[in-house]
Amino acid sequence: MKRSDRLVKMLRQNIVLFTTLLVLFLLFAIVNPNFIDRYNVLSMVQSFVPYAILAIGVSFVIATGGVDLSVGASMIAASLLAGRFYQLGMPLFLVIPVMILVGLAVGALNGLLVARWKVPSFIATLGTCMAIRGVSAIIVAIPNVIYPTNTWLNATFSNLNGFPIGIVWLFLFAAGAIIAFHKTVIGRYILSIGSNEEATRLSGINVVRYKFIAYLICGGFAGLAGIFYASSFATIVAAGGSGIELEAIAGAYIGGTASVGGSVSVIGTLLGSFLLVVIRVGLNFLLPKMNLSFNSTYVTYVLTGVIVILSILFDNLKKRKGANIDLTQVPKKKILISGIVSATLVVAMSVGLGVAVSFHGTREKTIAVISKGETHAFWHNVRDGATKAAEEGGYKLTFRGPPEETPANLPIERSLLQSAISSGVDGIALSCICEGFSDLLMQAKEANIPVVQFDSGVWPLDQQALDEAGKNPIVSSVLNDDYGSGKLAASKLFEYVKADIAIEESYTVGVITHDETVSALSRSQGFEDGFLALAEQDPLTKVKSVKVEVQLKPDSTNMNYKNGLDYLDQVGAKAVFMTGEPVITQIYDAVQSGLSQYNDIIFVGYDAGDRQIAWMEEHGKPLLLGSIAQDSYRLGYEAVTQVIAAAKGKSISGHVVTPGVWWDKDNYQELIEKKIVYRG
Repeated sequence: MKRSDRLVKMLRQNIVLFTTLLVLFLLFAIVNPNFIDRYNVLSMVQSFVPYAILAIGVSFVIATGGVDLSVGASMIAASLLAGRFYQLGMPLFLVIPVMILVGLAVGALNGLLVARWKVPSFIATLGTCMAIRGVSAIIVAIPNVIYPTNTWLNATFSNLNGFPIGIVWLFLFAAGAIIAFHKTVIGRYILSIGSNEEATRLSGINVVRYKFIAYLICGGFAGLAGIFYASSFATIVAAGGSGIELEAIAGAYIGGTASVGGSVSVIGTLLGSFLLVVIRVGLNFLLPKMNLSFNSTYVTYVLTGVIVILSILFDNLKKRKGANIDLTQVPKKKILISGIVSATLVVAMSVGLGVAVSFHGTREKTIAVISKGETHAFWHNVRDGATKAAEEGGYKLTFRGPPEETPANLPIERSLLQSAISSGVDGIALSCICEGFSDLLMQAKEANIPVVQFDSGVWPLDQQALDEAGKNPIVSSVLNDDYGSGKLAASKLFEYVKADIAIEESYTVGVITHDETVSALSRSQGFEDGFLALAEQDPLTKVKSVKVEVQLKPDSTNMNYKNGLDYLDQVGAKAVFMTGEPVITQIYDAVQSGLSQYNDIIFVGYDAGDRQIAWMEEHGKPLLLGSIAQDSYRLGYEAVTQVIAAAKGKSISGHVVTPGVWWDKDNYQELIEKKIVYRG
């Protein structure tokens, strides 16, 4: 295909993409005009920039006929390592070269594996993806790295007085990539390799060298993306970035970059990447407006997969028909028709948008609940309680959260919160996965939207940043009494075992915590303080040696809580308190595997779920004495009640504590009916 024909083909693809993007953008705006709120647009652009930079970088690899599955992990590793060095005292300006060097190092490793040592690109980059995730997490040795906000880093690469300055950098990078592909020897040779590697080699071109360069460039772009990611999302999570590389690759494919190499559309890659962002954010506005309870993340996955498959299918069909089509004969008419159709759609949708905005009128009074999870049974009970409170208060409720409670889903929860703020809801109930929400909460303050934190609430570092800026929208806290719940578990266990303590010279009780969050540590501390206090006060046990041995996240790499149990068994623990469902899941599986060495240990749990219910129903050894359930229904009910009161300007309680509830084999059925104990 001649160069002019390729340009015509790319132009047609870009017109289709641009039209699709425009139609979707206007559709979301018509359904919910708050979609084009300046805060939401700023948020979309900020999230778009690092994804698009990754997509441009990976286009160099795809152009050779390969793929790089490590770009997302490279971006996170670069920002994670540079941020950790900054926390240890490195000047902030050095994070930029550090990120770029990390990206280049990963790119060079991929280049050696694929180009020099002939490892298939899929296998090589999958391996480096997994390796650098592990290595960077081990080096950093903490779950999260926090970048400073409101510094020159943010103003230079993310938000300059409300303008998304990152988009300017992106256009510069895109222009550089276009020049590199079409005006330099490196770009032409990379495209040649993708078109026909063997012919390129026979032409005397060093294929190994230019393949290596393609992966090196891709790694460099991953490092650059890390700069924009860190400046937009101040909290970098060691477990984060999962799926980012797939979105980057999808953006390139959707934009017209050939999956088998040899053809690249940088402009199309930008359009394809932005299309995915618009779909992801737009669904957060569309689904609640249509009263659909689907998780927008899952719907986005479905649409992205379908679009990628269709893009590749159409690309293959074009290649099959390419030999029989003279692209120079028809394109002008087709381009003219496409332009007329696009213009008609733009005019029609713009008129519709104007009418929708003009007659938007009074909107429904709405409370948004943004949780740190959505699919788990615990959150179903929270949603039921929140729904009941909203109905009683005369408000519409939207309940949204990422699929799972993992720090890797921080960008998803941020997007949901941004959508709620941009929608102009009357109030927000918020439970945060981790740090990284202070900038959005400041927006809520500026928009006069009251926020009630619940469950784990807003984390201390974000609270500190809000207070220092004088822009804290949090008007009330509805929290679990984790410390008191730990003491309740201690009292139930002590009453059961105090006769055993009385006949022993020494007695050891173990605790296994599921993570290092405030809630987990509070449960652990409450149990330890409560048990030791009871042992010192009771006449039967106060002269005995009683010890509480705490295993804090026994294996931070894979959360292998059984390692903690084995240690407690070795030191002679007679009872074990497990602070959360993740611990109980593993311990129950170990018990069910026939490991009878634990039969003499008495267990006490926290939370609920099928495994604990099954364990209690067995009545055998080892014994699960009982467990503490958080009153999740009441948690949701109280949080929304407080939000509605704040939205109406009524006096509210600044701090509401929901106590834990003891449950065992005798009362769990009753508590299931009351939506306190849950299955699942």
